[in-house]
Amino acid sequence: MKADRSRIGAATTRLDPAVRLVLLHGYDDSATRELADRMARQFQDAGNPLAVESFAASVLAKDPNALAAAAAAVSMFGDRTLVRVDGAEEDTLPAVTAVLDGPGGGNPVIVVAGALKKTSKLLARVEADPHGLAYGIPEARPGDVAGLVEEAGRDFGALPGRGAARALFDACGGDRAVLRRELEKLALYLDATPDKPLTFELTDLAAIGADVGDAELGALVAGVAGGDAAAADLQLNRLAAQNVAAIQIVRAVSRRFWTLLDLRAAVDGGASPQSAVEGARPPVFWKDKPALMAELARWRTPMVRSALARLLGVERAIKRSGSAGEVLATQALLGLAVQAAGRR
Repeated sequence: MKADRSRIGAATTRLDPAVRLVLLHGYDDSATRELADRMARQFQDAGNPLAVESFAASVLAKDPNALAAAAAAVSMFGDRTLVRVDGAEEDTLPAVTAVLDGPGGGNPVIVVAGALKKTSKLLARVEADPHGLAYGIPEARPGDVAGLVEEAGRDFGALPGRGAARALFDACGGDRAVLRRELEKLALYLDATPDKPLTFELTDLAAIGADVGDAELGALVAGVAGGDAAAADLQLNRLAAQNVAAIQIVRAVSRRFWTLLDLRAAVDGGASPQSAVEGARPPVFWKDKPALMAELARWRTPMVRSALARLLGVERAIKRSGSAGEVLATQALLGLAVQAAGRR
């Protein structure tokens, strides 16, 4: 069936057990991926590394029955597994049909597609099925930006002040997944929560930006993610000499691990590290591509999630009064560099 905004919003926190398959589509790839990520979070479990299983659509085009098999599989942990497909096109129709025509009661499936025409057989199949849920994300128009940023910001308690919504949206290149990450960082910076929202201004955006020590920050990120602890230590000392805030340093490294998490999803779905990096949105700067490919081989998805949790914990600790921010940041970043070195 065709879902409206309120129904798909409810599905991001609790997917109806009667729904076997959700199809998300639209012109804005970042928005569809971000919505799929939000929906997937309800299934993620630190104690279950197999809570989300990913497929590349190209795999299903060759083996349509693989999706139905994954939907019917029983988890060894006893909970339902979320099955996710990225990059779906019309040739995914046989795999989707096999799931919708199956016995049901198994694992739910999320299918993420690009823009689908009104004549799309894939879209028509899901909309016509009572066990399917289809939602098309409209493309953001200039007049929608403030409302879009404010709506996303409410999830974290970070609301845009005058002019800040457009500035943040443009800084994120219109990528809604990046936008949510920046809003999360702003909420940490402001010490805001959904229950106690605060307003961020242009000065706050400047405060969390990487406008000082760019070269050293880039070298530090490469040292940490690439497993070169000596290089990371050298850059930390240089940044300290420039009086770069510890929280800014941690956030620069966090951005790299968020990128790695996105790319690992593609690799886990069957893509090669090279194709994942080449197909990244927003595009990866050409000089960073070789390093990212090497880091993808070094950092598995559970390791990336653990690193991000550690970095967010350091951010929160830094914001507490009286904390030894630089010491905490140094310990965490060098620890991650050593961990990556062990994966060479």
